[in-house]
Amino acid sequence: MFYYVGRSIGFVLMWIVVKPMRFKYGNKKVEIQNDFILRQLNGKSMILISNHIKPRNKFLKIITMPYDAFVIRGVLKRYGIYTTALTSYDSGMGNKGRKSKWLKRKEQVVKGIVKSIDLIPLNRNESDPVTIKDFQRRIKKGNLGIGIFPEGSWYRGFRKSRKLFPGMVVLSKRYNLPIVPLYLDAYNLNKPIRLTVGNPVWQVNDNNETMAFIKTELIRLNQVGKNQITHTEGVENSLDSDEEGMEVSPSIG
Repeated sequence: MFYYVGRSIGFVLMWIVVKPMRFKYGNKKVEIQNDFILRQLNGKSMILISNHIKPRNKFLKIITMPYDAFVIRGVLKRYGIYTTALTSYDSGMGNKGRKSKWLKRKEQVVKGIVKSIDLIPLNRNESDPVTIKDFQRRIKKGNLGIGIFPEGSWYRGFRKSRKLFPGMVVLSKRYNLPIVPLYLDAYNLNKPIRLTVGNPVWQVNDNNETMAFIKTELIRLNQVGKNQITHTEGVENSLDSDEEGMEVSPSIG
């Protein structure tokens, strides 16, 4: 009963919040770098990891729905990749590992909401064979991108010292999925948006090595974007100087 109450609430949220945000942010003009990697992944299911952007909009903060997920979803949809995310709905364990009836009911409501807004409900404390079976079916079908923000929270910028959480490695090994790093430069929506695709980890052999590679790759993607922006600005300034020179130089002949 409570699960279906959540489904109803989620259905309403889907139409008044999620779908409008998909339309608004999913249709943003985005410069895509290294998109040949996305073409190589055509037909495969994968884990997508990205930096997590803290929205400036107060409404987005209140509903805890950052726009970066919608921007990435909109971009990948153009390449035939359908994105979703695992979302935990458990409330934690009560005294002596027992949950009150109120907590159980709350969990069922949240699970229903998560399911209705097109996410995959995850219970970290209890087995959920139905959800796992459905998840495996969607993976085998292909073209599924499972989005993860390894920073664990949202930020206004990206730092080299930031800790990344290893959930992506666990999922990759369990379901034999490649990990694809993405760096989204959309901290200021008044400037051009850039999405850079990094080198995938096709198979996880060592957890620590994989985590080190992912962190290095995100740092590299961030720096690549900055260098390209600087280079572009330099070229534009050079062209402006040349044009000015042409205007004041006397003609020859």
